[in-house]
Amino acid sequence: MSHSPLPSASLTLAALDWRLLQPEDLPAMHALHLCSIEGMAAQTVKPETREFLHGLLLGRGRVIGAWHGAALAAYGVLQHDLLAQDDPRALLGLAPGQVLYKLAGAAVAPAWRGQGLQRQLIARRVAWAGDAALFATAAPGNVPSWRSLLACGFTVRALQYRYGGHARYLLARLPGAALAQGAPARELAQDDIPGQEALLAQGWQGIAPGQAPGSLRLVAPTGGGQP
Repeated sequence: MSHSPLPSASLTLAALDWRLLQPEDLPAMHALHLCSIEGMAAQTVKPETREFLHGLLLGRGRVIGAWHGAALAAYGVLQHDLLAQDDPRALLGLAPGQVLYKLAGAAVAPAWRGQGLQRQLIARRVAWAGDAALFATAAPGNVPSWRSLLACGFTVRALQYRYGGHARYLLARLPGAALAQGAPARELAQDDIPGQEALLAQGWQGIAPGQAPGSLRLVAPTGGGQP
């Protein structure tokens, strides 16, 4: 299948048609997934199988898609059927029965990048979720991904090693959660994974990009935290 055609300079996001993807949209979704991760290392993004994507379309989740004519320009997944090893309720301090959804992947065609589609995909899925708790994962090196999530109300809650032992931020957006006002804050470099991991394990949260490229600004939990 060929990639999405390049939009002309006159086209904007208003030219896109948004709708829920159906099982028959699997070829377009899989092709866009492969296109979106082309040239990216496993440390940065997790390749998904066609079978996994098909399962989402068959009912394990909901997938919002943005179409330009017959071409799929972007999609975002909201997954509700979570595997046990993919369930962070205990880590996030949530009750076992708390409603929890995952933002389980998104893709934007190269021709449509730089127009805010990632944040639109997040916002639409947040609206779908209502009052449910939400989480997502993103590699520290995938800066555009976690910056978009932070901008949409998520915070970095933990640093895990997943998908073959690669570092991943666990980000969450929890109903009623509030950060401590005036709490100590620190900015840690993108490559200071041990330092970030240590603070996150103490209850600090990543709330915003730092001033240095790729860095993360973290704030201490209520009651402080080790400086």
